[in-house]
Amino acid sequence: MKDDATIELIDSFKNKFNLCESVYKVILKKHQNVKGNKKVYLKLTMTQIPFAMKFAGYNVDRDLLNRLFGSETKKGRQSIKKLRDSVTHSIKQSAVDEIKARERELFNDMDSFLEIIRNCGR
Repeated sequence: MKDDATIELIDSFKNKFNLCESVYKVILKKHQNVKGNKKVYLKLTMTQIPFAMKFAGYNVDRDLLNRLFGSETKKGRQSIKKLRDSVTHSIKQSAVDEIKARERELFNDMDSFLEIIRNCGR
């Protein structure tokens, strides 16, 4: 992490994911309120994400949602959420290396998700 370019990449990665997560949590909160849930837990769980997105009128490919918010931990194929966790809660070199190797793919997935949200209803 002594490399400024690596620090900038990790910061950009985490910021972009935080945006995706925040957008989803706004959708989830509305979904939970409409369902009448008094206690709203805003967690990223793949048992709930596809349903909340569909409820809100967003047609997001389930594979994209899994790549973003899933629980895949296989080296070289970790979900974006798992990679974010690995560079937030502790800096794991293997996660940093994977983000570097998959940078374009990871950012494209996050951008695709945000683009779907931006374009819905236009």
